[in-house]
Amino acid sequence: MSSVEIYLAKADSYFQVKDLKKAYESLKIAGELGHVYAALDFAYHQAATDAYAALTYLSCVPVKTHPTIKFHRLLIDRFYAAQKMNRAIINELYNLVSEGHAESLIVLLSWTQHNEKVFSYLKQQLFNAKPAIHDQLFSEYNHSATYHSEQVKLDLIIEAVESKQAKLSTARVDYLDNEKIVRVIPDALSPFECAYMKTRYSGLLQPSMVLNPIDGTPMRDDIRTSEVGVISYQWADWISREIEIKMARLSGTSTIHGEPLNILRYTRGQQYRSHYDGFSESQMTQPSILEDGGQRTHTILAYLNTLDEGATSFPKLNVEVMPKQGTLVCFNNVDENNQIETKSYHSGKPVISSEKWLLTKWVRSNCTHYGKLVFGSN
Repeated sequence: MSSVEIYLAKADSYFQVKDLKKAYESLKIAGELGHVYAALDFAYHQAATDAYAALTYLSCVPVKTHPTIKFHRLLIDRFYAAQKMNRAIINELYNLVSEGHAESLIVLLSWTQHNEKVFSYLKQQLFNAKPAIHDQLFSEYNHSATYHSEQVKLDLIIEAVESKQAKLSTARVDYLDNEKIVRVIPDALSPFECAYMKTRYSGLLQPSMVLNPIDGTPMRDDIRTSEVGVISYQWADWISREIEIKMARLSGTSTIHGEPLNILRYTRGQQYRSHYDGFSESQMTQPSILEDGGQRTHTILAYLNTLDEGATSFPKLNVEVMPKQGTLVCFNNVDENNQIETKSYHSGKPVISSEKWLLTKWVRSNCTHYGKLVFGSN
């Protein structure tokens, strides 16, 4: 057994007895001996509390020039340290693109759909490097669309990313009721982001659950008949994190207060009958809820496709929102006294002839375990 295998085995044994300190110390050493994924596991663990130490660690391991290590150094920099897409990060992504790194291409594609020249060039690069991934992501697009094979300069890509980043602060918010409980932000997600989330996470789908009103444990119930995929910490990638940041900024909430993002699919006849997302008084006595963020204060939805059925309905407000690709819907689950907002009573109406795809994000009153892991202490 090699030295790396010895430390990986030690890490596994320590994880089994929940000795996390020794487990991550073993992963740290395995990374220093050249194991790519041990190095990344340790770095992400460290990034949640000290992003710069994690970046320093990854810059010193023997596999520091491996494309996967370089890509994840950029991810840690973007979400835990810099907290924005700065020019240095874009430049390094561009360098990885020149090496045919598919994940870097996909990240830049998610930022540039509004710039036809840049987007078309990057699509061509993805097709050249990974045609199967290209075909999966663009299956909903017209394949006869023009591709630009002429190289696009870095400055133009930086300009495209920065212009999209700036638009976050000027997004239009439409309030749908006089009490400003429900608001809609159109065109928040691009068609590419919507297609990516469906392609990337559809494999996680399972029958949906609801929380038991007595003890807060998950349970099956005919009130909710969709399928759901929970994008937990180990599944959260660059683009899903970007979407979570966008959801938080456009709704005025905090990323570190969020539960894991969920992807949902409603097929013919499926629905989510009228309900509240906020926790009941009995649920709010449960340690599992109190210790992981407390009350659900907000719900944020993002439609991944457009339909003329399957509306999100708020009967006490006489408001209905039809699914439109890229649109965010945000509503308050509690009032100013942190009590259930009775007018937030809502449903997902039945889908009759097609499929409805959407993302759901629940936000708590305090920090969640997921929020701290994925976005650190920022």
